[in-house]
Amino acid sequence: MEEEEAILFWDEFAQDYAQIQQESSLQIAKEVVAYLLEQQVFPISIFVDFAAGAGRYIPAFYPYVNEYYAIDFSKEMLRIIEETIDDPQNKLHLIQQSQSDFLTTDQHWPCIFMAINPALRDKKTLLQLRKKTDQLIILRTIAEVENVFQPFEEDHVAEKELQLNTYYKKWLSEEAIEWRSCQFEYMVKEEIDRDFFHLYFEDEYSLEQRKQMVQRIFGESLTVESHTKITFELLLSR
Repeated sequence: MEEEEAILFWDEFAQDYAQIQQESSLQIAKEVVAYLLEQQVFPISIFVDFAAGAGRYIPAFYPYVNEYYAIDFSKEMLRIIEETIDDPQNKLHLIQQSQSDFLTTDQHWPCIFMAINPALRDKKTLLQLRKKTDQLIILRTIAEVENVFQPFEEDHVAEKELQLNTYYKKWLSEEAIEWRSCQFEYMVKEEIDRDFFHLYFEDEYSLEQRKQMVQRIFGESLTVESHTKITFELLLSR
């Protein structure tokens, strides 16, 4: 996806993305804070939240940072941060900047944090980001296993996304750059009924196929419980 096209996509998706994050019950932000305190990353004077999105991690990180820079190329994401996140100490700085522009500046930062940065996809960019900071922190989802819908879905793009941290570790190791990792696991449960299951796959499978799928998953039950195991991995390089 070209940069201009990507900006347009994220500007249009920003409100829905923010809503999804607000509805998430995962305690990942709090657990990341605990780990960064343990590793003595926090407290810190200056902190960059790169590809900050709608600011999911800002409220949790805010108390431990003197100057917080939230950087994203989407003006709509930054607008959502400005409108929804309190900044009582006036230390939150919102900057609209693309990854390519960020990498061309001479600024060196004490710490750069990225959560599921969609633009970090190659070794050159990873090494450039590492050189711009004393501490590089990367958080990504590395596994997501679900029992009701996933058996009937094929998403090779998502599978590749889940493998990115593996590449990051390989690329850092190839350059003898130290890193450590920590994983966080969560289980999300949701009640699913037959009608919703039918509607979900309506465009992908025929009615007869869906009936067979329902029999396989639901048996004689009207509802089943969906279990989704989500694993995050945090990489810390310094």
